[in-house]
Amino acid sequence: MEEEDIWTSLFFSGICPNILETNEPPGNQFRPFGPEDGAEDDNWNLGRKVDISREPDPNTIQVFWLRIKGRSKYIAKVVSDDDNYLYECSKLIMYQFPGYSKEDAKVQLCRVSIRPTPERIDDAIYNFDRFYREARAYSHIDLLCSVRERIYFPQFHGVITNMSRSRFSSGYCHERAVVLEAIKPALSSRRVLVEHVEDVDSLSMSFFAILQTLSLKFFTTPEIISLSPFEQDWYYSLLRDRLRRLNTLHRIGITHGDIHDHHFRLPNDIYDTVLYDFSESYTFSKKQPFRVNHGRPRPLSVISEGERDRILHHIRDRAISRDLRSYLIRDADSKHTSSVDNTVCVDNALWQYPDKEIKLLELIMLRVSFRPDGQLSLIPHLSIGH
Repeated sequence: MEEEDIWTSLFFSGICPNILETNEPPGNQFRPFGPEDGAEDDNWNLGRKVDISREPDPNTIQVFWLRIKGRSKYIAKVVSDDDNYLYECSKLIMYQFPGYSKEDAKVQLCRVSIRPTPERIDDAIYNFDRFYREARAYSHIDLLCSVRERIYFPQFHGVITNMSRSRFSSGYCHERAVVLEAIKPALSSRRVLVEHVEDVDSLSMSFFAILQTLSLKFFTTPEIISLSPFEQDWYYSLLRDRLRRLNTLHRIGITHGDIHDHHFRLPNDIYDTVLYDFSESYTFSKKQPFRVNHGRPRPLSVISEGERDRILHHIRDRAISRDLRSYLIRDADSKHTSSVDNTVCVDNALWQYPDKEIKLLELIMLRVSFRPDGQLSLIPHLSIGH
């Protein structure tokens, strides 16, 4: 058996998926950002950095607004060792990546105890360069995901590989960037997912049963959690949606490699939007890689279980902290009411049982000038759903 067949069999545990029948473009050739995105060479430029609070660093991924004819439309990603966040903007954002040289590849090979021959150095660049990782993952998603599944991730608008210094007004000049849809902490960026998907319908246990199973599996002490019926449904829905995004990646041969709670939602936002940041990802190719997600090459099933467990832990921790309840209490803050009144009102709303017949997962809290009993309303308008 050839080396490529051995790796394919190991990664997919002997099961031949349909994605192996797809004709993919060569490994380092990606869709360029250009006219089909409304951008010509002379009518776009970089705006300011997305996170101006971060100190510039030549080795980090920089994130900029991308403006077309003076309008903030995209976001561009330019590579970094830090976590990457998609902050508010109009339509697009650019992630700019620092270069990855042959010397960088040699150092990386030495770290994993592999002799840096010329051929291995070229392979290492393909394997370790974060720009290639990110672009390869988004290209793979565009190629193999259905329209319904693509909304689980930011929309990919191509790459730039020859960024000129004149484009930059701040930060470090990097030639390469990945251009993505900009995700906002707003309703317009949230995705509505289909109700039934086979790969997550296997979660037949109740949410509390899942928490108990986790405690037994990882030998942790089960915390006493008092969750309202609405909170149980909300966290359970959140869990299913996250697993749905992750399972879609695994089905097409991508492992994320950096599963964190903040890679499903924007900073300080309670709601999920998309799963993003693929700079540590692995996208399957028939040539065996040196490393997969900071570890030795291993089966997808093993990696998948670990990434799913991380999601389960994130949701478990959030349920224990009852961050949804805390968010609603903060959001209900009003100068006309005390924090105690807000807490009581939110708790009363949360402990109303959902309508089991029509199965609506919805909580709507409205403010009116006066209640029927003549008292002032306790809280301002709240509307949540998942």
